[in-house]
Amino acid sequence: MTDHVGIRKLLFVGLVLVAAVVLTAAGGQEGAEELGEPDVVLDLTAEGREFSIAGEGEENPDLIVSEGDVVQVNLEITGGNHDWVVDEFNAATEVIRQGETDTIRFVADQSGEFEYYCSVGSHRAQGMYGTLIVQ
Repeated sequence: MTDHVGIRKLLFVGLVLVAAVVLTAAGGQEGAEELGEPDVVLDLTAEGREFSIAGEGEENPDLIVSEGDVVQVNLEITGGNHDWVVDEFNAATEVIRQGETDTIRFVADQSGEFEYYCSVGSHRAQGMYGTLIVQ
């Protein structure tokens, strides 16, 4: 009987590990280690209903990268609760609050113009979005 309990525990642990791997893969973002060093680093801040490049004042600026670039987005929240999302690349930071930062990496593997936005509440509808241009 002890052997059956041990086997059940091993099966349970195995299933939990498989589920964790599947859920991680479903997120669509590869781990930073797997993507290697970024080609482009975007340091963004978010406050109110706008994104800006850290140290610059332009509201929701166009972000320009090249097709094939490994893009790293460092998001710092200077006011409120926000995230940064681009659906076409399945790229999204966590929703974080004032004083917190989050970093994501993704490959800009298709050219075109793509909307980035904050998915919190009605922030997007209130103008918290911009354009990611992949050349």
